[in-house]
Amino acid sequence: MNAKMLLAMAPNQRRDSLMKFLEEEDGIEVFVAADIQEAQAKLNFQRNWDLILVDGEVPGGSWRRLLQCVVASRKNCEVIVCSRCGDEHLWREVIHCGAFDLIPEPYEKHELLRIVRNALDSHSVRRIVPFAKTGTD
Repeated sequence: MNAKMLLAMAPNQRRDSLMKFLEEEDGIEVFVAADIQEAQAKLNFQRNWDLILVDGEVPGGSWRRLLQCVVASRKNCEVIVCSRCGDEHLWREVIHCGAFDLIPEPYEKHELLRIVRNALDSHSVRRIVPFAKTGTD
């Protein structure tokens, strides 16, 4: 698996723990954005992101704003929201807005990697489906 992931989080202990887990996973290249503006710039500059992990409290904006940018840009990538509080209300809102999932703290390596792999698998399927519809080899 060769996947490009954008991690949109301010530098802090939470980001460090996520980076540690993600860097141990083969085939995932992680790029970091410290705030919404940097994330948007990287989103617009790089054409093929597979997955975006965005903090629920990202500086300079919100996860909703970044998700709206992804949808508006018609980029074919999944978005996962990371949050300090992972209640059912927030999970429903995240899913309703179009994100793939919500990962609450404390981050458990096994659960985090399971959700990331599922999102990447979903992304791969979505990339294949338009190709299959055209009937082109």
